[in-house]
Amino acid sequence: MNRLLDGRPLLELSTAAETPIGAQSQAVVHAPELLQDEADYRSALRRWFDLVAVGGHLVLTVPHAFLDGRRDRLPVPHRPRQQRLYTPASLLHEVEEALGPNSYRLRWLADRDGGYDYALDRTTPPVGQHDIALVLERIAPPVWDLAPPAPAPAPPPGQAFEPLRTRVETMAAADIRRILLLKLDHLGDFIMGVPALRAVRRHFPDAHITLVVSEWNLGLARKIAVADELLTFNALPRNAEEAPVDIAGKAAQFDALVTDRYDLAIDLRSFPDTHILLRNVDAAHKAGIGHRGAHPFLDIFLPVDPASEAVDHAWEEVIGPQNFLALDICERTPFQIGCHDLVPQNDGQILVWGPYRHLVPGDYLFQPYIDLDARRPGLLAYDIAIGSERSVYGVFDGRSDILVPFTVPDRTSHFEFRLLRLPCQPVLDFRFYGGKLIKKGALGTLHQSEYLALLVELVAMRLNGTILRAAREQAG
Repeated sequence: MNRLLDGRPLLELSTAAETPIGAQSQAVVHAPELLQDEADYRSALRRWFDLVAVGGHLVLTVPHAFLDGRRDRLPVPHRPRQQRLYTPASLLHEVEEALGPNSYRLRWLADRDGGYDYALDRTTPPVGQHDIALVLERIAPPVWDLAPPAPAPAPPPGQAFEPLRTRVETMAAADIRRILLLKLDHLGDFIMGVPALRAVRRHFPDAHITLVVSEWNLGLARKIAVADELLTFNALPRNAEEAPVDIAGKAAQFDALVTDRYDLAIDLRSFPDTHILLRNVDAAHKAGIGHRGAHPFLDIFLPVDPASEAVDHAWEEVIGPQNFLALDICERTPFQIGCHDLVPQNDGQILVWGPYRHLVPGDYLFQPYIDLDARRPGLLAYDIAIGSERSVYGVFDGRSDILVPFTVPDRTSHFEFRLLRLPCQPVLDFRFYGGKLIKKGALGTLHQSEYLALLVELVAMRLNGTILRAAREQAG
């Protein structure tokens, strides 16, 4: 919506994907409560900021996690499309990730709680303002940048003597004195990473190594005697089926634990979910498995081919009940969703639905974790929707150990599993604990221990000059 603010053009965006009307043309661009629904928040922020003229302002508002949703994890029942929860700190972090340094100045950041009724319980919709507002001013970039000054050129060879080779084909070894290693896994995955941990010690024998492990792996970490210092941090729950996984929500606790400066920090988990813990670590080099596009703070990374690891690769994931929504007639705890004594009604009704996951094309299985009480008569139906179209439909016949096959046809589709009541039938009493999502396909070409070993070798080749010298000597 184009309007005027004090005689200057104001563009108020109504959707995140609104078509730009011209680069750097607006005095004020307002994005009201749009960013929280954007999966690619960096692109959205850059797109909106590109509309702002030099001297103009970008105004962002997002729901406050502790005032709007009144929770510290997704989903938000009244905002099922919401991708992330926000506090002022997390909103500012995303801005700093997305926009170039010295292209803007922060003019205002505030919790807006005018008229907020703190006396209401969580079941009552919030009254009053319950969002966060941030204002950025676009500035003309300065004539200098943040890059270090270029080193002085080497003096030319003397005229009296011209060496046979004037190009030095070597890589200077980095001075690696302090190393931080993260191995925040369950016991089995920790054991798979022991060869990689020992390889780090072998390549950097004189470095002081700090190893961060889950508390249940502390005894084994002491036994392998790789680290000079051990820290414990439970990024993952000990039992993933009984507690939610919220690594991003624990990032502040990790930042408070790890405060030293390091020459090298490596996340030795094969899954990328713990990489976010490296974001604020003070380290000259950061390494992990994955892609820099997803983790821009990594400067050494072992890229995984998305074609083999996403489309053709087989994998499985346990999805807890906290990722599903349910009607108010259902009872829920952090670990289950239950329904009992529901009377018949004329129309079918969706009781439980979610988790709205975007999946790559391919063939899948979903195994619901559900307990059915067959002592009372009743029926319970289920279906799977891909996008907005029903793909699979069935009725539980008293068995709960089922695998539901389905196919995702294209990249724009999202997956939803639902539990439904049948028209004019009593509902079979049930307790739903989430389920397991299984991607069918070929096994990975490498084991996770091999990926970790390759990552360590890559780090050593980049930072440890002795490896390159040994390779040259062996080649003659």
